Amino acid sequence: MLRYLWIILFLLVLAIPFALRHWLVKPETELKGQTAGRLVIVTPNNQDIRREFARAFDQWYQEHFGESVKIDWRVPGGSNDIKRLLESVYAAQRLSDGRFPDEVRADIDLVWGGGDYLYDVELNPLGLLQPLDLSPELLREAFPEPLLAGVKLRDVRHDAQGRLLPPRWVGVCLSGFGIVYNPAVYSSLHLPPPQTWTDLTRPQLAGLLALADPTRSGSAAVAYMVVVQRAMADAEAAALHEYPDLAGLSAQQRGADQRYTDALAHGWHEGMRQLLLIAANARYFTDSANLVPRDVSSGDAAAGVAIDFYGRTFQEVVGSSRIRFVSPRGATAITPDPVAILLGVKGEQKILAERFVTFLLSRQGQLLWIVKPGLPDGPLERGLRRLPIRPDVYVDRTNWTDDADPFIEADGFNQRGEWMSLFSDMRPLWAAAWIDSRETLKQAYAAILQVSEVGRRDRLMDELTNLPVQMNDVVAVRTQRAAMQRNHQDITLWQTRQRIEWARKFRKHYQRVTDEAQR
Repeated sequence: MLRYLWIILFLLVLAIPFALRHWLVKPETELKGQTAGRLVIVTPNNQDIRREFARAFDQWYQEHFGESVKIDWRVPGGSNDIKRLLESVYAAQRLSDGRFPDEVRADIDLVWGGGDYLYDVELNPLGLLQPLDLSPELLREAFPEPLLAGVKLRDVRHDAQGRLLPPRWVGVCLSGFGIVYNPAVYSSLHLPPPQTWTDLTRPQLAGLLALADPTRSGSAAVAYMVVVQRAMADAEAAALHEYPDLAGLSAQQRGADQRYTDALAHGWHEGMRQLLLIAANARYFTDSANLVPRDVSSGDAAAGVAIDFYGRTFQEVVGSSRIRFVSPRGATAITPDPVAILLGVKGEQKILAERFVTFLLSRQGQLLWIVKPGLPDGPLERGLRRLPIRPDVYVDRTNWTDDADPFIEADGFNQRGEWMSLFSDMRPLWAAAWIDSRETLKQAYAAILQVSEVGRRDRLMDELTNLPVQMNDVVAVRTQRAAMQRNHQDITLWQTRQRIEWARKFRKHYQRVTDEAQR
Protein backbone atom coordinates (compact mmCIF):
# COMPACT_ATOMS: atom_id res chain seq x y z
CA MET A 1 0.00 0.00 0.00
CA LEU A 2 2.86 2.35 0.91
CA ARG A 3 4.46 1.66 -2.47
CA TYR A 4 1.31 2.88 -4.31
CA LEU A 5 1.24 6.00 -2.15
CA TRP A 6 4.79 6.88 -3.19
CA ILE A 7 3.86 6.37 -6.86
CA ILE A 8 0.86 8.69 -6.48
CA LEU A 9 2.98 11.35 -4.75
CA PHE A 10 5.63 11.04 -7.47
CA LEU A 11 3.03 11.61 -10.19
CA LEU A 12 1.65 14.63 -8.33
CA VAL A 13 5.13 16.16 -8.15
CA LEU A 14 5.47 15.71 -11.91
CA ALA A 15 2.06 17.27 -12.58
CA ILE A 16 2.44 20.36 -10.34
CA PRO A 17 4.71 22.36 -12.78
CA PHE A 18 2.30 21.81 -15.65
CA ALA A 19 -0.68 22.84 -13.51
CA LEU A 20 1.11 25.97 -12.33
CA ARG A 21 2.16 26.84 -15.88
CA HIS A 22 -1.44 26.55 -17.07
CA TRP A 23 -2.65 28.71 -14.17
CA LEU A 24 0.06 31.39 -14.45
CA VAL A 25 0.59 31.50 -18.22
CA LYS A 26 -2.48 31.63 -20.48
CA PRO A 27 -2.29 29.80 -23.81
CA GLU A 28 -1.47 31.92 -26.87
CA THR A 29 -5.01 31.55 -28.23
CA GLU A 30 -6.40 32.97 -24.97
CA LEU A 31 -4.01 35.89 -25.11
CA LYS A 32 -4.94 36.69 -28.69
CA GLY A 33 -8.52 35.58 -28.61
CA GLN A 34 -9.97 32.31 -29.82
CA THR A 35 -8.93 31.22 -33.32
CA ALA A 36 -11.82 31.83 -35.74
CA GLY A 37 -10.44 29.48 -38.31
CA ARG A 38 -8.14 29.18 -41.26
CA LEU A 39 -8.29 30.67 -44.75
CA VAL A 40 -6.66 28.86 -47.66
CA ILE A 41 -5.60 31.40 -50.29
CA VAL A 42 -3.89 30.68 -53.61
CA THR A 43 -1.81 33.61 -54.80
CA PRO A 44 1.23 34.68 -56.83
CA ASN A 45 1.92 37.53 -54.37
CA ASN A 46 5.42 37.67 -52.94
CA GLN A 47 6.47 36.84 -49.40
CA ASP A 48 6.47 40.46 -48.22
CA ILE A 49 2.84 40.94 -49.28
CA ARG A 50 1.75 37.61 -47.79
CA ARG A 51 3.49 38.26 -44.48
CA GLU A 52 2.25 41.83 -44.04
CA PHE A 53 -1.37 41.14 -45.00
CA ALA A 54 -1.57 37.99 -42.86
CA ARG A 55 -0.37 39.99 -39.85
CA ALA A 56 -2.58 43.02 -40.54
CA PHE A 57 -5.71 40.97 -41.25
CA ASP A 58 -5.25 38.94 -38.06
CA GLN A 59 -4.90 42.17 -36.08
CA TRP A 60 -7.93 43.74 -37.81
CA TYR A 61 -10.01 40.60 -37.21
CA GLN A 62 -9.16 40.52 -33.51
CA GLU A 63 -10.13 44.19 -33.16
CA HIS A 64 -13.46 43.68 -34.94
CA PHE A 65 -14.46 40.14 -33.92
CA GLY A 66 -12.23 39.24 -30.96
CA GLU A 67 -10.78 36.20 -32.68
CA SER A 68 -7.58 35.25 -34.48
CA VAL A 69 -7.32 34.02 -38.07
CA LYS A 70 -4.58 31.98 -39.68
CA ILE A 71 -3.87 32.04 -43.43
CA ASP A 72 -2.63 29.00 -45.30
CA TRP A 73 -0.91 30.33 -48.43
CA ARG A 74 -0.67 28.29 -51.63
CA VAL A 75 1.85 29.69 -54.15
CA PRO A 76 1.96 27.51 -57.29
CA GLY A 77 3.60 30.16 -59.50
CA GLY A 78 2.22 32.76 -61.90
CA SER A 79 -1.32 33.33 -63.15
CA ASN A 80 -1.18 30.51 -65.67
CA ASP A 81 -0.05 28.07 -62.96
CA ILE A 82 -2.93 29.22 -60.76
CA LYS A 83 -5.42 28.64 -63.56
CA ARG A 84 -4.09 25.11 -64.13
CA LEU A 85 -4.23 24.36 -60.40
CA LEU A 86 -7.84 25.51 -60.05
CA GLU A 87 -8.91 23.67 -63.19
CA SER A 88 -7.43 20.46 -61.79
CA VAL A 89 -9.09 21.02 -58.39
CA TYR A 90 -12.56 21.36 -59.94
CA ALA A 91 -12.22 19.09 -63.00
CA ALA A 92 -13.39 15.90 -61.29
CA GLN A 93 -16.49 17.65 -59.88
CA ARG A 94 -17.75 19.02 -63.19
CA LEU A 95 -20.75 17.22 -64.74
CA SER A 96 -20.74 15.84 -68.29
CA ASP A 97 -22.66 18.88 -69.57
CA GLY A 98 -20.03 21.24 -68.17
CA ARG A 99 -22.07 22.41 -65.16
CA PHE A 100 -21.27 21.83 -61.49
CA PRO A 101 -23.55 19.96 -59.05
CA ASP A 102 -25.24 21.82 -56.20
CA GLU A 103 -22.68 20.50 -53.73
CA VAL A 104 -19.09 21.31 -54.69
CA ARG A 105 -16.15 20.71 -52.40
CA ALA A 106 -13.72 23.61 -52.15
CA ASP A 107 -10.26 22.93 -50.72
CA ILE A 108 -9.24 26.54 -51.41
CA ASP A 109 -11.20 29.55 -50.19
CA LEU A 110 -9.88 32.51 -52.18
CA VAL A 111 -7.72 33.37 -55.15
CA TRP A 112 -5.85 36.65 -54.80
CA GLY A 113 -3.64 38.39 -57.37
CA GLY A 114 -2.57 37.46 -60.87
CA GLY A 115 -4.17 40.28 -62.87
CA ASP A 116 -7.70 41.06 -64.01
CA TYR A 117 -7.47 38.93 -67.14
CA LEU A 118 -7.12 35.77 -65.03
CA TYR A 119 -10.41 36.56 -63.28
CA ASP A 120 -12.53 38.25 -65.92
CA VAL A 121 -11.66 36.16 -68.96
CA GLU A 122 -10.30 32.85 -67.67
CA LEU A 123 -11.80 31.92 -64.26
CA ASN A 124 -15.19 33.66 -64.42
CA PRO A 125 -16.39 31.90 -67.61
CA LEU A 126 -15.31 28.56 -66.12
CA GLY A 127 -17.81 29.10 -63.29
CA LEU A 128 -15.11 28.91 -60.59
CA LEU A 129 -15.97 32.23 -58.88
CA GLN A 130 -19.04 32.98 -56.78
CA PRO A 131 -20.77 36.30 -56.07
CA LEU A 132 -19.38 38.40 -53.23
CA ASP A 133 -21.84 39.47 -50.54
CA LEU A 134 -20.17 42.78 -49.73
CA SER A 135 -21.62 45.91 -48.17
CA PRO A 136 -23.11 48.22 -50.85
CA GLU A 137 -21.58 51.15 -48.96
CA LEU A 138 -18.12 49.56 -49.14
CA LEU A 139 -18.51 48.94 -52.89
CA ARG A 140 -19.56 52.58 -53.45
CA GLU A 141 -16.56 53.84 -51.47
CA ALA A 142 -14.08 51.55 -53.20
CA PHE A 143 -15.55 51.87 -56.70
CA PRO A 144 -17.35 55.19 -57.20
CA GLU A 145 -16.67 54.48 -60.88
CA PRO A 146 -16.45 50.84 -62.07
CA LEU A 147 -14.05 51.72 -64.93
CA LEU A 148 -10.65 53.39 -65.16
CA ALA A 149 -10.05 54.72 -68.68
CA GLY A 150 -12.16 51.87 -70.05
CA VAL A 151 -10.66 49.12 -67.86
CA LYS A 152 -12.97 47.38 -65.36
CA LEU A 153 -11.93 47.75 -61.71
CA ARG A 154 -14.49 45.17 -60.56
CA ASP A 155 -16.73 42.57 -62.10
CA VAL A 156 -19.68 44.29 -63.75
CA ARG A 157 -22.80 42.22 -64.44
CA HIS A 158 -26.50 43.13 -64.77
CA ASP A 159 -29.69 41.14 -64.47
CA ALA A 160 -32.49 41.08 -67.07
CA GLN A 161 -33.90 44.34 -65.65
CA GLY A 162 -30.52 46.08 -65.94
CA ARG A 163 -29.80 46.07 -62.21
CA LEU A 164 -26.19 45.72 -61.12
CA LEU A 165 -25.45 42.27 -59.70
CA PRO A 166 -22.98 41.43 -56.90
CA PRO A 167 -19.46 41.16 -58.35
CA ARG A 168 -17.64 37.85 -58.64
CA TRP A 169 -14.30 39.60 -58.35
CA VAL A 170 -13.08 43.00 -57.22
CA GLY A 171 -9.75 44.73 -57.73
CA VAL A 172 -7.83 45.52 -54.55
CA CYS A 173 -4.83 47.41 -55.95
CA LEU A 174 -3.60 48.74 -59.29
CA SER A 175 -0.66 47.64 -61.43
CA GLY A 176 1.33 49.39 -64.12
CA PHE A 177 3.96 48.00 -66.47
CA GLY A 178 7.24 49.32 -67.72
CA ILE A 179 11.00 48.96 -68.12
CA VAL A 180 13.71 48.31 -65.54
CA TYR A 181 17.27 49.14 -66.55
CA ASN A 182 20.76 49.24 -65.06
CA PRO A 183 22.26 52.76 -65.41
CA ALA A 184 25.86 51.51 -65.22
CA VAL A 185 25.37 48.93 -67.98
CA TYR A 186 23.61 51.50 -70.17
CA SER A 187 26.47 53.93 -69.62
CA SER A 188 29.01 51.28 -70.64
CA LEU A 189 27.00 50.70 -73.83
CA HIS A 190 26.87 54.47 -74.48
CA LEU A 191 23.07 54.31 -74.64
CA PRO A 192 20.62 56.90 -73.28
CA PRO A 193 18.18 55.61 -70.62
CA PRO A 194 15.17 53.83 -72.18
CA GLN A 195 11.97 55.86 -72.36
CA THR A 196 9.81 53.86 -74.80
CA TRP A 197 9.29 50.22 -75.72
CA THR A 198 11.07 50.88 -79.02
CA ASP A 199 14.25 51.67 -77.06
CA LEU A 200 14.45 47.96 -76.17
CA THR A 201 14.79 47.05 -79.87
CA ARG A 202 18.27 48.62 -80.18
CA PRO A 203 20.77 46.08 -81.59
CA GLN A 204 23.33 47.13 -78.94
CA LEU A 205 21.13 45.26 -76.44
CA ALA A 206 21.50 41.89 -78.20
CA GLY A 207 21.68 39.19 -75.53
CA LEU A 208 21.21 41.72 -72.72
CA LEU A 209 17.44 41.83 -72.07
CA ALA A 210 15.81 39.89 -69.22
CA LEU A 211 12.30 38.79 -70.22
CA ALA A 212 9.64 36.54 -68.73
CA ASP A 213 7.84 33.69 -70.50
CA PRO A 214 4.38 35.04 -71.49
CA THR A 215 2.78 31.63 -70.96
CA ARG A 216 3.97 31.51 -67.33
CA SER A 217 3.85 35.14 -66.22
CA GLY A 218 0.57 36.99 -66.56
CA SER A 219 2.14 40.35 -65.70
CA ALA A 220 4.79 39.98 -68.42
CA ALA A 221 2.16 38.92 -70.95
CA VAL A 222 0.07 42.01 -70.17
CA ALA A 223 3.16 44.19 -70.66
CA TYR A 224 3.76 42.62 -74.08
CA MET A 225 0.11 43.20 -74.93
CA VAL A 226 0.57 46.88 -74.03
CA VAL A 227 3.15 47.17 -76.83
CA VAL A 228 0.70 45.70 -79.34
CA GLN A 229 -2.24 47.78 -78.15
CA ARG A 230 -0.21 51.01 -78.22
CA ALA A 231 0.62 50.33 -81.89
CA MET A 232 -3.03 49.47 -82.60
CA ALA A 233 -4.18 52.69 -80.92
CA ASP A 234 -1.75 54.70 -83.08
CA ALA A 235 -3.04 52.97 -86.21
CA GLU A 236 -6.64 53.61 -85.14
CA ALA A 237 -5.91 57.33 -84.59
CA ALA A 238 -4.30 57.56 -88.04
CA ALA A 239 -7.32 55.88 -89.67
CA LEU A 240 -9.78 58.20 -87.91
CA HIS A 241 -7.74 61.16 -89.11
CA GLU A 242 -7.62 59.89 -92.69
CA TYR A 243 -11.28 58.80 -92.75
CA PRO A 244 -13.25 61.27 -90.54
CA ASP A 245 -16.52 59.50 -91.29
CA LEU A 246 -15.35 56.53 -89.20
CA ALA A 247 -15.55 58.65 -86.05
CA GLY A 248 -19.31 58.99 -86.42
CA LEU A 249 -19.92 55.24 -86.60
CA SER A 250 -20.88 53.01 -83.69
CA ALA A 251 -18.31 50.51 -82.44
CA GLN A 252 -20.17 47.70 -84.23
CA GLN A 253 -20.37 49.63 -87.51
CA ARG A 254 -16.74 50.64 -87.27
CA GLY A 255 -15.71 47.03 -86.65
CA ALA A 256 -17.42 46.01 -89.88
CA ASP A 257 -15.66 48.67 -91.97
CA GLN A 258 -12.73 47.27 -93.96
CA ARG A 259 -10.73 50.49 -93.65
CA TYR A 260 -10.90 50.29 -89.88
CA THR A 261 -10.10 46.58 -89.61
CA ASP A 262 -7.19 46.97 -92.02
CA ALA A 263 -5.81 49.79 -89.87
CA LEU A 264 -6.03 47.68 -86.70
CA ALA A 265 -4.34 44.75 -88.46
CA HIS A 266 -1.54 47.09 -89.54
CA GLY A 267 -1.15 48.34 -85.95
CA TRP A 268 -1.13 44.77 -84.64
CA HIS A 269 1.62 43.89 -87.10
CA GLU A 270 3.68 46.93 -86.06
CA GLY A 271 3.37 46.04 -82.36
CA MET A 272 4.35 42.44 -83.05
CA ARG A 273 7.31 43.68 -85.10
CA GLN A 274 8.58 45.66 -82.11
CA LEU A 275 8.09 42.69 -79.80
CA LEU A 276 10.02 40.39 -82.14
CA LEU A 277 13.04 42.72 -82.05
CA ILE A 278 12.78 42.93 -78.25
CA ALA A 279 12.63 39.12 -78.10
CA ALA A 280 15.64 38.88 -80.40
CA ASN A 281 17.60 40.88 -77.80
CA ALA A 282 16.59 38.52 -74.98
CA ARG A 283 19.21 36.92 -72.77
CA TYR A 284 16.58 34.43 -71.59
CA PHE A 285 12.86 33.90 -70.97
CA THR A 286 12.32 33.10 -67.31
CA ASP A 287 9.35 31.39 -65.67
CA SER A 288 9.47 33.91 -62.82
CA ALA A 289 8.84 37.61 -63.54
CA ASN A 290 10.57 38.72 -60.31
CA LEU A 291 13.88 37.31 -61.62
CA VAL A 292 13.98 40.13 -64.20
CA PRO A 293 14.67 43.06 -61.82
CA ARG A 294 17.02 40.87 -59.80
CA ASP A 295 19.27 40.21 -62.80
CA VAL A 296 19.06 43.81 -63.99
CA SER A 297 20.10 45.12 -60.58
CA SER A 298 23.07 42.73 -60.47
CA GLY A 299 24.23 43.77 -63.95
CA ASP A 300 23.59 40.36 -65.51
CA ALA A 301 21.12 42.10 -67.84
CA ALA A 302 20.97 45.65 -69.13
CA ALA A 303 17.19 46.00 -69.01
CA GLY A 304 13.95 44.09 -68.84
CA VAL A 305 10.17 44.29 -68.79
CA ALA A 306 8.60 44.38 -65.32
CA ILE A 307 5.49 45.17 -63.35
CA ASP A 308 5.80 48.54 -61.59
CA PHE A 309 6.05 47.44 -57.97
CA TYR A 310 8.72 44.83 -58.75
CA GLY A 311 10.84 47.57 -60.30
CA ARG A 312 10.21 50.16 -57.60
CA THR A 313 10.82 47.67 -54.78
CA PHE A 314 14.17 46.62 -56.20
CA GLN A 315 15.10 50.26 -56.77
CA GLU A 316 14.35 50.97 -53.10
CA VAL A 317 16.29 47.94 -51.82
CA VAL A 318 19.48 48.11 -53.94
CA GLY A 319 19.49 51.80 -54.94
CA SER A 320 18.85 53.80 -58.09
CA SER A 321 22.50 53.50 -59.14
CA ARG A 322 21.86 49.80 -59.89
CA ILE A 323 18.30 49.73 -61.16
CA ARG A 324 15.63 52.20 -62.20
CA PHE A 325 12.00 51.77 -63.27
CA VAL A 326 10.50 53.71 -66.18
CA SER A 327 6.88 53.81 -67.35
CA PRO A 328 6.98 54.32 -71.15
CA ARG A 329 5.36 57.61 -72.04
CA GLY A 330 1.74 57.11 -73.08
CA ALA A 331 2.29 53.38 -73.47
CA THR A 332 1.62 51.70 -70.16
CA ALA A 333 -1.56 50.09 -68.88
CA ILE A 334 -3.08 50.51 -65.42
CA THR A 335 -5.06 47.43 -64.46
CA PRO A 336 -6.58 46.02 -61.25
CA ASP A 337 -5.19 43.09 -59.31
CA PRO A 338 -8.30 41.26 -58.00
CA VAL A 339 -9.46 38.89 -55.30
CA ALA A 340 -12.33 36.38 -55.50
CA ILE A 341 -14.01 33.63 -53.47
CA LEU A 342 -14.01 30.24 -55.11
CA LEU A 343 -16.98 28.04 -55.89
CA GLY A 344 -18.05 25.71 -53.08
CA VAL A 345 -16.99 27.93 -50.17
CA LYS A 346 -20.03 28.30 -47.94
CA GLY A 347 -21.32 28.89 -44.41
CA GLU A 348 -18.93 30.27 -41.82
CA GLN A 349 -16.00 29.78 -44.16
CA LYS A 350 -17.60 32.05 -46.78
CA ILE A 351 -18.30 34.69 -44.12
CA LEU A 352 -14.63 34.54 -43.10
CA ALA A 353 -13.51 34.83 -46.72
CA GLU A 354 -15.79 37.82 -47.33
CA ARG A 355 -14.37 39.51 -44.25
CA PHE A 356 -10.91 39.12 -45.76
CA VAL A 357 -12.13 40.85 -48.95
CA THR A 358 -13.75 43.56 -46.81
CA PHE A 359 -10.42 44.14 -45.06
CA LEU A 360 -8.58 44.40 -48.40
CA LEU A 361 -11.01 47.14 -49.53
CA SER A 362 -11.02 48.98 -46.20
CA ARG A 363 -8.91 52.12 -45.79
CA GLN A 364 -6.59 50.19 -43.47
CA GLY A 365 -6.08 47.43 -46.01
CA GLN A 366 -5.62 49.93 -48.85
CA LEU A 367 -3.02 52.05 -47.06
CA LEU A 368 -0.96 48.97 -46.23
CA TRP A 369 -0.01 48.78 -49.94
CA ILE A 370 1.63 52.19 -50.12
CA VAL A 371 2.46 53.75 -46.72
CA LYS A 372 6.15 53.77 -45.75
CA PRO A 373 7.25 50.89 -43.50
CA GLY A 374 7.28 51.52 -39.78
CA LEU A 375 4.63 54.26 -39.92
CA PRO A 376 0.98 53.95 -38.78
CA ASP A 377 -1.09 51.95 -41.32
CA GLY A 378 2.13 50.85 -43.07
CA PRO A 379 3.96 47.52 -43.18
CA LEU A 380 6.40 46.61 -40.43
CA GLU A 381 9.43 45.69 -42.53
CA ARG A 382 9.51 46.71 -46.21
CA GLY A 383 7.32 48.96 -48.29
CA LEU A 384 4.98 47.02 -50.61
CA ARG A 385 4.90 49.90 -53.14
CA ARG A 386 1.64 49.02 -54.85
CA LEU A 387 -1.07 51.51 -55.75
CA PRO A 388 -4.41 51.36 -53.85
CA ILE A 389 -7.62 51.02 -55.84
CA ARG A 390 -9.76 53.33 -53.69
CA PRO A 391 -9.70 56.89 -55.10
CA ASP A 392 -10.45 58.49 -51.72
CA VAL A 393 -7.15 57.41 -50.14
CA TYR A 394 -5.20 59.52 -52.68
CA VAL A 395 -6.28 62.77 -50.97
CA ASP A 396 -3.31 62.65 -48.58
CA ARG A 397 -0.12 60.98 -49.89
CA THR A 398 2.23 62.43 -47.26
CA ASN A 399 3.62 59.15 -45.91
CA TRP A 400 3.55 57.19 -49.15
CA THR A 401 6.50 55.39 -50.70
CA ASP A 402 5.45 56.62 -54.19
CA ASP A 403 3.69 59.90 -54.95
CA ALA A 404 1.62 58.59 -57.86
CA ASP A 405 -2.04 58.90 -58.82
CA PRO A 406 -3.17 56.41 -61.49
CA PHE A 407 -6.58 58.07 -61.67
CA ILE A 408 -4.85 61.08 -63.20
CA GLU A 409 -2.23 59.18 -65.19
CA ALA A 410 -4.86 56.95 -66.82
CA ASP A 411 -6.49 59.88 -68.63
CA GLY A 412 -4.40 58.91 -71.66
CA PHE A 413 -3.74 55.41 -72.98
CA ASN A 414 -4.96 52.26 -71.25
CA GLN A 415 -5.90 48.71 -72.21
CA ARG A 416 -8.84 48.28 -74.57
CA GLY A 417 -11.19 45.51 -73.48
CA GLU A 418 -12.32 44.62 -77.01
CA TRP A 419 -8.71 44.12 -78.12
CA MET A 420 -7.91 41.95 -75.11
CA SER A 421 -10.05 39.20 -76.66
CA LEU A 422 -6.93 38.24 -78.65
CA PHE A 423 -4.81 37.91 -75.51
CA SER A 424 -5.32 34.20 -74.73
CA ASP A 425 -4.28 33.11 -78.20
CA MET A 426 -1.37 35.52 -78.50
CA ARG A 427 0.42 34.07 -75.48
CA PRO A 428 1.12 30.72 -77.17
CA LEU A 429 1.88 32.61 -80.40
CA TRP A 430 4.57 34.63 -78.60
CA ALA A 431 5.97 31.45 -77.06
CA ALA A 432 6.11 29.76 -80.47
CA ALA A 433 7.82 32.75 -82.09
CA TRP A 434 10.29 33.66 -79.33
CA ILE A 435 10.90 30.57 -77.15
CA ASP A 436 10.18 27.44 -79.22
CA SER A 437 12.03 29.01 -82.17
CA ARG A 438 14.65 30.80 -80.08
CA GLU A 439 17.80 29.33 -81.66
CA THR A 440 16.77 30.01 -85.25
CA LEU A 441 15.67 33.55 -84.26
CA LYS A 442 19.06 34.22 -82.66
CA GLN A 443 20.87 32.89 -85.73
CA ALA A 444 18.85 35.07 -88.08
CA TYR A 445 19.31 38.16 -85.90
CA ALA A 446 23.07 37.59 -85.57
CA ALA A 447 23.44 37.03 -89.31
CA ILE A 448 21.63 40.32 -90.05
CA LEU A 449 23.76 42.29 -87.58
CA GLN A 450 26.91 41.02 -89.29
CA VAL A 451 25.86 42.55 -92.62
CA SER A 452 28.03 45.63 -93.10
CA GLU A 453 26.01 47.44 -95.79
CA VAL A 454 23.42 49.54 -93.91
CA GLY A 455 20.70 49.54 -96.55
CA ARG A 456 20.83 45.77 -97.00
CA ARG A 457 20.90 45.23 -93.22
CA ASP A 458 17.79 47.39 -92.81
CA ARG A 459 15.97 45.49 -95.58
CA LEU A 460 16.84 42.17 -93.93
CA MET A 461 15.60 43.46 -90.56
CA ASP A 462 12.32 44.47 -92.20
CA GLU A 463 12.08 40.99 -93.70
CA LEU A 464 12.77 39.37 -90.32
CA THR A 465 9.94 41.32 -88.72
CA ASN A 466 7.51 40.66 -91.57
CA LEU A 467 5.73 37.95 -89.58
CA PRO A 468 4.43 34.73 -91.15
CA VAL A 469 1.32 35.02 -88.93
CA GLN A 470 -1.16 37.89 -89.20
CA MET A 471 -3.86 39.25 -86.93
CA ASN A 472 -6.59 37.51 -88.94
CA ASP A 473 -4.89 34.17 -88.26
CA VAL A 474 -5.12 34.79 -84.52
CA VAL A 475 -8.76 35.86 -84.83
CA ALA A 476 -9.53 32.61 -86.66
CA VAL A 477 -7.84 30.57 -83.90
CA ARG A 478 -9.78 32.48 -81.25
CA THR A 479 -13.06 31.75 -83.03
CA GLN A 480 -12.26 28.04 -83.33
CA ARG A 481 -11.21 27.81 -79.68
CA ALA A 482 -14.41 29.52 -78.51
CA ALA A 483 -16.54 27.10 -80.56
CA MET A 484 -14.74 24.08 -79.10
CA GLN A 485 -15.21 25.39 -75.56
CA ARG A 486 -18.93 25.99 -76.14
CA ASN A 487 -19.21 22.33 -77.16
CA HIS A 488 -17.26 21.29 -74.04
CA GLN A 489 -14.44 19.84 -76.13
CA ASP A 490 -10.99 19.30 -74.63
CA ILE A 491 -8.79 21.90 -76.33
CA THR A 492 -5.47 20.97 -74.69
CA LEU A 493 -4.18 18.79 -77.51
CA TRP A 494 -5.54 21.18 -80.15
CA GLN A 495 -3.74 24.13 -78.53
CA THR A 496 -0.49 22.17 -78.38
CA ARG A 497 -0.71 21.31 -82.07
CA GLN A 498 -1.50 24.94 -82.91
CA ARG A 499 1.58 26.14 -81.04
CA ILE A 500 3.74 23.54 -82.79
CA GLU A 501 2.42 24.66 -86.17
CA TRP A 502 3.12 28.31 -85.37
CA ALA A 503 6.65 27.43 -84.25
CA ARG A 504 7.24 25.55 -87.50
CA LYS A 505 6.19 28.61 -89.51
CA PHE A 506 8.46 30.93 -87.54
CA ARG A 507 11.49 28.62 -87.75
CA LYS A 508 11.04 28.33 -91.49
CA HIS A 509 10.73 32.13 -91.74
CA TYR A 510 13.85 32.77 -89.63
CA GLN A 511 15.89 30.19 -91.54
CA ARG A 512 14.99 31.79 -94.85
CA VAL A 513 16.13 35.20 -93.57
CA THR A 514 19.36 33.66 -92.25
CA ASP A 515 20.11 32.08 -95.63
CA GLU A 516 19.46 35.39 -97.39
CA ALA A 517 21.70 37.31 -94.95
CA GLN A 518 24.57 34.85 -95.42
CA ARG A 519 24.52 34.94 -99.22
